[in-house]
Amino acid sequence: MIRKRYPFFILAVLIMSFIVVYYNNEEKFNTLAEAKVRPVVDPEVPLREVKYDIDRIGVEHDIKILYNDKQYVGYEQVVQRGSDGMKKSVYQECYVDGTMVSKSLEEEIVYIDPVDEVIEVGTKEYEVVASRGSFRYVSELDMVATAYDLSYESTGKYPGDPDYGITASGTKAQPGTVSVDPSVIPLGSKLYVASTDGSPDYGYATALDTGGAIKGKRIDLFIGDAVGVSNFGIRQVKVYILE
Repeated sequence: MIRKRYPFFILAVLIMSFIVVYYNNEEKFNTLAEAKVRPVVDPEVPLREVKYDIDRIGVEHDIKILYNDKQYVGYEQVVQRGSDGMKKSVYQECYVDGTMVSKSLEEEIVYIDPVDEVIEVGTKEYEVVASRGSFRYVSELDMVATAYDLSYESTGKYPGDPDYGITASGTKAQPGTVSVDPSVIPLGSKLYVASTDGSPDYGYATALDTGGAIKGKRIDLFIGDAVGVSNFGIRQVKVYILE
């Protein structure tokens, strides 16, 4: 006897139909969901974007001077080393269709503070007790000294020459006038010329003249007569530049 299998066939057809309908509906649902989240771009409306950029740069430290009246002029000592800091700057950048149209500073933060450098400087003036009294000075030089007068041998000029007896500064040469190299001692400087061999000091002087042979640490002292020039010769002296 042959049994009929129609009910099972009908059940299989129904199951397949349900599966087809389910997948078709799932595909439609996904398509609708994508349509809802996909941005609509209008080609006639410019695309605007805002971005942020961060720059990190150094912050220079300051230098502070600490004056010390117990140290002499010329004394200089670093008592605190300085160091630079760091900061970050946040910029807002506005773009239209990929082109930056504006950039503005939004925030600036110093995240490493700079440290000041502190330098101690002496202000106490030097003082010397010499044969002509005491005086204060700002610096001293060991120099080689010679002497000159108004003779042709010293100046290369005779009486009657318009420049006879006239210094490079335009003044008349006289005791206390000295010739210097202006790159070592500026013209117009007040000086004290001290002997180092026990002979009398030349004393107070003013740098008013120059000479072709007076270069570097050489100084020429005006003495009014040829005998004094000859007796002076060449000597080592200490020249104090007064305040």
